[in-house]
Amino acid sequence: SCKGIKICVDWFKNRGHREIIVFVPLWRKEPSRSDAPIIDQDILYELENEEILSFTPSRSVSGRRFVCHDDRYILNLAVKNDGIIVSNDNYRDLAIVNAEYKKVIEERLLMYAFPMDIFMPPEDPFGRTMGPSLDKFLMKSTLITNCEHLNSSKAYSGGNILSNVQSQIYSSPLPSISNVKCPY
Repeated sequence: SCKGIKICVDWFKNRGHREIIVFVPLWRKEPSRSDAPIIDQDILYELENEEILSFTPSRSVSGRRFVCHDDRYILNLAVKNDGIIVSNDNYRDLAIVNAEYKKVIEERLLMYAFPMDIFMPPEDPFGRTMGPSLDKFLMKSTLITNCEHLNSSKAYSGGNILSNVQSQIYSSPLPSISNVKCPY
């Protein structure tokens, strides 16, 4: 939902993250249909005005819609900016495309739960006994170098950050306390 995207963005803002990008397909900007209403669509425009939301391209030709594969935008930005991806999607189809995608999917994918309009990422993103805490995971200086033991599934939902909206959030981590340049 649009409201869910805003709740998630606010969660990262409240933690001090400043580089937050949400990807949503451009067709979500179209007027809402009665059979498939987009509730709180104004939130998308607010986030776009704040330069937090980016619409991925889509177009209609002779009544047929063509939608770009938005997961590639998300992965490319995460690769380029060393970002965290927030999603319950496993990106299985793109994990085999190239080594950089696979590394992001295995090491920088943050899954979440969303009960009662509360964004809840796990305190232990790699499980109870593996990897850093959530706070350390969200620092750019945190690198996980040995992930052979992890399932290389995309931590996105069947769609994206909120599967019914098909959006995903990319967040750049906070600098570490030790002043090491560091992700979302």
